[in-house]
Amino acid sequence: MINSRLLRQFIAVAEELHYGRAAARVGIAQSPLSQAIQKLEAHIGTPLFLRNKRSVALTPAGTVFLEEAYQWLRYEEVAIQRTLGASGGETGQLAIGFIGSVGYGFMPELINRFRQQYPQVRLRVVEMTTKDQLEQIQGRALDVGMLRTPLPSVAAQIQTRFYQRDELVVALSRNHPLAGRKRIDLRQLAGESFVAFSREKVPAAHAQLISVCGAAGFYPNIEQECSQVASVICLIAAGLSVALVSGNLTSLIHPKVCYVPISNHTPYLDQEVSIAWRGGDTNPALHSFLEVARGMEAASGKTRRRQA
Repeated sequence: MINSRLLRQFIAVAEELHYGRAAARVGIAQSPLSQAIQKLEAHIGTPLFLRNKRSVALTPAGTVFLEEAYQWLRYEEVAIQRTLGASGGETGQLAIGFIGSVGYGFMPELINRFRQQYPQVRLRVVEMTTKDQLEQIQGRALDVGMLRTPLPSVAAQIQTRFYQRDELVVALSRNHPLAGRKRIDLRQLAGESFVAFSREKVPAAHAQLISVCGAAGFYPNIEQECSQVASVICLIAAGLSVALVSGNLTSLIHPKVCYVPISNHTPYLDQEVSIAWRGGDTNPALHSFLEVARGMEAASGKTRRRQA
């Protein structure tokens, strides 16, 4: 059977072309080395060396096998390094879910920083709702998610860390009578039709709309429900509804949609986004990702304090 030790013995003979020097190089006696090479040739089924009392030379087959032996040992080294890297979170795989709004907020920078620090980790990044992320994290199809919090009680085994609070804004068609305002009082929306994030797929955002409008003294007239940010913005552009969306989305420019800040000061106007993962998950790449997120969050906090 061919193994790395035998390959190194063969390479020593091939490079030295002298059994005595090769034996000293690999640290065994000349006779066992000669026997090992003979067994290797018998295993392969062809001579690798031409021998006489004065010289040793590679056969054409031996020359080919030497190149393959070099490659074999390189693969072995790469395999070892990749395995060690995976154990330290430097290589491996990571499946990441995110809600659409963070795609216009902190998510791109976080992914970019992680890729810079851990370029060997293979990433699969997928947009999906909070509900779908929870299901896939629990089912081990996702390693980590960026989603709305608080989470329902069914997600008790999932750990979260609050990451960002973002103020809500009103999204409405540029043809809407309130589109030119610098700020909108929520009570001015009491008679409007709303497009809401799905109660089933995005429960936190749906509940927040109810809470915010309730604090302003009315129950929203929800005529449309969507699961994805792009769908919400398309319905707004069509003039069908208004919506309350994350302030991150102001960077999502649509020629027929505008975003207006809310003048009300209620305890419900902030949206919470957290990073979530399975408790007890031992994937080293996950822990590397969480460290990068923690460092980015700490740097962002220092910047906010300096600006204040």
